[in-house]
Amino acid sequence: MSNIQTLGINTLKKMNLKGGTVIDGFATTGITNTIASECILHSINTQLVATIESPYFSQLSIVRNSVPYFPVRIYANEELKTSIFISEVSIDPSLYFLIGNTMLNWAKENECDLIISSSNIVNPQQQETVNQTEYSIMGIGNTLKARNKLKDSKISLLKNGTVGGIPAVLLNQSSQLGINIIILLVKIIEGIPDFRAAAELSTTISNLVPGVSCNVPLLLQEAEKIEKELTKIKSQDTENEMNAYG
Repeated sequence: MSNIQTLGINTLKKMNLKGGTVIDGFATTGITNTIASECILHSINTQLVATIESPYFSQLSIVRNSVPYFPVRIYANEELKTSIFISEVSIDPSLYFLIGNTMLNWAKENECDLIISSSNIVNPQQQETVNQTEYSIMGIGNTLKARNKLKDSKISLLKNGTVGGIPAVLLNQSSQLGINIIILLVKIIEGIPDFRAAAELSTTISNLVPGVSCNVPLLLQEAEKIEKELTKIKSQDTENEMNAYG
């Protein structure tokens, strides 16, 4: 079954985002970047600007404070020239290429200069102490400008390795569009919850994007609840008609 032309962006509000940054909140390895993106989303006074629809997404309606939402959305803050793609459903790998190109084209249409995405590097738990609270973050940039931005933020560059999922699409397909891409690689510990790595990731993104912030103490306070909610949403079978929770 072909996935061509199966993503539709429904624009709800137009903003001037010229020269701005797009933050990728799609999760391809764990939910670290989704949690970090949600933290930034609620910390910088964003507005819902678009929804993304596809027959190949799990057909869910996310209910928050009695209000239903599409599970894949785009938020933005015009003053900070920052937009965030948020996904609260599991994405089939067959859609990664389409999603990555959709994000690139949306960024190009809105004249954004930079996309920041992330991916997890999982370490076996036995190699780390359970009480470890510091997480190592490396970066990859598709252009000299992107790599210099990483260096200026004291983020080490990955010298050799591979990157998969949507981040790989962003790196591979961006060369002709004139968009800078930064991929942050977050080392997490197998068997340890993602939220502390998410706090480190959100802090790193805040250092890269002027004006962007994350309420890390609140994130850590609410993290377990957020992680359980996202995990429940992502694990829900599309055959289920309702999944009610507090």
